Amino acid sequence: MRNRRVGFIKKLLVAAPVITSLAAIVISIITLIGVNDINRRLKSVSLNSYVEQTLVSNNYIVGNRDRSGMESDNVITFGGETVQDIDDGTIKVYLTFDDGPSSNTAEILDILKRHNVRATFFVNGVASSNPGLEPLYKAITEDGNVIGMHSYTHRYSEIYSSEEAFEADLDKIHSLIYNETGVDTKLYRFPGGSSNDVSRLPMSTFAQVLHDNGYEYYDWNIYPGDSSGRSYPKQTIISGILGNITEYRTAMILLHDSDNHDSTVEALPEVIEGLLAQGVKFCVIDENTPVIQQISY
Repeated sequence: MRNRRVGFIKKLLVAAPVITSLAAIVISIITLIGVNDINRRLKSVSLNSYVEQTLVSNNYIVGNRDRSGMESDNVITFGGETVQDIDDGTIKVYLTFDDGPSSNTAEILDILKRHNVRATFFVNGVASSNPGLEPLYKAITEDGNVIGMHSYTHRYSEIYSSEEAFEADLDKIHSLIYNETGVDTKLYRFPGGSSNDVSRLPMSTFAQVLHDNGYEYYDWNIYPGDSSGRSYPKQTIISGILGNITEYRTAMILLHDSDNHDSTVEALPEVIEGLLAQGVKFCVIDENTPVIQQISY
């Protein structure tokens, strides 16, 4: 019995390095799979809201197109800013709202008006089929807010299925905005951002369509994660913005304006008051705005 036990121990000792090596290999494979999964998720803005902030969190963006849409040499910019955009060090803040108009839009507009702040709204066409919401397109522009395009349908599988589908959707949302507001907007925000990987075609294809039509697209560099909707904590939205604002000279903040974003509405007054306390300058996107892009085509 003793000899068997000793023999077993000897075999175990001999096998131990093999077992250890196999365990190390398994751990390495698991780690590699995990890293690859993280990288895959980081590439998919549409599926992972947290990456929408971190994609440009280091403030380094490589651009290969100047503001007029003409090709130019690659230039490294900082948070989308060139040297001439930087003035007295005051942080310029752009509040932007995606996915509206909605049942929350009127309250958002009221909050902005009470605080004498303007914002930029990237809208889609959903409200056009709701008589109660349709007037909100014009209401957005009446107090000095700016309106931009965020596709008509916001359905990735349709919008990004082909160049023709994208352009048809683009024409539809542009016409809707013009007919409702009289504004010939040149601003666009890609559903999922310019770095999404759900598109069937390279995003550069759609960026070219925009530039060919005289439009420019804008992403963001601060995102507090409110896309998950009503259950998202109000305080997380507030801290996600106020805690990151000093990272940028130009802060392009992404928020959402749709029916299930009550917590965004609840957080907005404290966000604005907290930003004002930090001495920022609120701006709307216009021809002088640095082009904040996750990927510049």
